Amino acid sequence: MYVYSRSFRWLQIILTLFYGQVISTGIYEYLIQGISGLTLQLRPVYDSILLIIFGILMFAFVPYAIFALWYCRTRMSIITLLISIAILILTLVKSIIEISNMGQYPIRKEWIFIRIMELILRVFGIIALIIFIIRLRQGYRPDNF
Repeated sequence: MYVYSRSFRWLQIILTLFYGQVISTGIYEYLIQGISGLTLQLRPVYDSILLIIFGILMFAFVPYAIFALWYCRTRMSIITLLISIAILILTLVKSIIEISNMGQYPIRKEWIFIRIMELILRVFGIIALIIFIIRLRQGYRPDNF
């Protein structure tokens, strides 16, 4: 039982790091770029507003997800999984649009690599969350909860 509890704790720590990545992406990729795009008119207004709204939603999502994670709430974790999948899909769409609009610039290769790594991290986070939910359904809880 000790091994399961210990692996459960590590899974919580890994997912916390994943949510840290999600919130940092939400702040930088969406809020800051949306606000700067809106104020400096670097992108269309609707695109900037969508980025800002998506950044705020991601910023609000992370505390909910961390609460579900550390208080071992199964239903909340399932909702978190669905939201994480939606974020993955929206990130994929945003990445495809962003890269296709870059043309043939040399920096395009760098952006493609960055976006692929971001999507891979999100997929690993979703897999870890699925494992976490399976463990919750099996009745595993950390020792001090």
